[in-house]
Formats: sequence, C-alpha cells, structure tokens
Amino acid sequence: VIATMRDLRKKEKLEEAAGSALGKTLSIQRLDVCSDSSVEECMASIPGGRVDVLVNNAGVGHVGPVESISMEQMKRIFETNFFGAVRMIKAVLPDMKRRQSGHIVVISSVMGLQGIIFNDVYAASKFAVEGFCESLAVQLLQFNI
Repeated sequence: VIATMRDLRKKEKLEEAAGSALGKTLSIQRLDVCSDSSVEECMASIPGGRVDVLVNNAGVGHVGPVESISMEQMKRIFETNFFGAVRMIKAVLPDMKRRQSGHIVVISSVMGLQGIIFNDVYAASKFAVEGFCESLAVQLLQFNI
C-alpha cells in the first residue's frame, strides 16, 4: 500500500496511524495531483507500475461569497478537486484496462449533488467530479473496472 501526500512535512499523523505497517506493507510518498510530473514520478516508483486500487481523496475548498475569490483561486480548486482526480485516473487506466481489473474510488462530497450557500466554487468542482465519474463508470464496466 502506498499512501501519498503533497507535503511530506505533514506526514507525522499518517505515520502514527500506520503504526507497525509503516515500511513493511505501507509506504508514504510525495504526490501532487496538480502536477503531471509528480504523478509520473510517483507511478514510476511503484514496483511493476501495478495499481489495483486507486483512492482519489485530494481536495481543497473555499467558503465565502463568489466575489471573495479570484479566478486564479477558482482554477486552483478545480485543478485539485477535478483535474487532480482525472489526472490520477488517466495514470492508472491503461494498465487496469489491459489487465481488465481494478478499482477506482473517488471521494467526493454531498456538495457534488447539491449546492450549499457560500460554497459555489467547491460545489461546482464536485459536480464536475460526479458527472465525470458517472460517465466514466459506464464506460469502464466492459473492462471490469
């Protein structure tokens, strides 16, 4: 099992939770889902490049009226919440399709189904994730994914 995180300086809680599995059946690696090169590096470090289960859990939010957030901040939210998930799925799909097996778990939010006041941009990014995954799930059934 490989657990990944953008900033390894924050790994102490994860290491503590891992307990005796750390270094035996669990390793922690750096991975920034907003970076193609980071995803490529992480995938290259996986023995045999085989990923049986991908859990997309990266996410960032913003609470406040839409006029309080810049377009650049909005793009960063979408880059992590939507494009980060897509980037990871694209990284594992070719091998999963070839093997005709694998699982992709995407952690979303109730706000991907219903908007909530002052969470417009976050909700929009999660709606995008929901639509993408609903469409993709149907396509991947034929590959047993």
